[in-house]
Amino acid sequence: MDQPAGLQVDYVFRGVEHAVRVMVSGQVLELEVEDRMTADQWRGEFDAGFIEDLTHKTGNFKQFNIFCHMLESALTQSSESVTLDLLTYTDLESLRNRKMGGRPGSLAPRSAQLNSKRYLILIYSVEFDRASQTLWFCRASSGH
Repeated sequence: MDQPAGLQVDYVFRGVEHAVRVMVSGQVLELEVEDRMTADQWRGEFDAGFIEDLTHKTGNFKQFNIFCHMLESALTQSSESVTLDLLTYTDLESLRNRKMGGRPGSLAPRSAQLNSKRYLILIYSVEFDRASQTLWFCRASSGH
């Protein structure tokens, strides 16, 4: 994505259609996700330093511009190596619990504030490696 650049696509997460808007302006990535069924919206703004630090922590460092290109590829489904998922806090906890060998259903109840957030997972898979980066969004509105 050259700067400033924008992209809006419809993307299906877990069987539910969402509108996803991406805007890159300078060294800032803005994301907005809207559930087409409920009209709930989530927004996040991430600067280059945050993105690069996030990718460094996962052990799969990517420069900001490369990360933005990967996100664009995932949204346009132009590469089989990059995919997206959209999770709730409960979904994340469930995944974490499974990785730790916990039993399903053993999650403690969480606040409505945590469950109102969404977590966009960018998954980069190559033949012998898989890395994920997680961006989180705060709810922008709650339907019409």
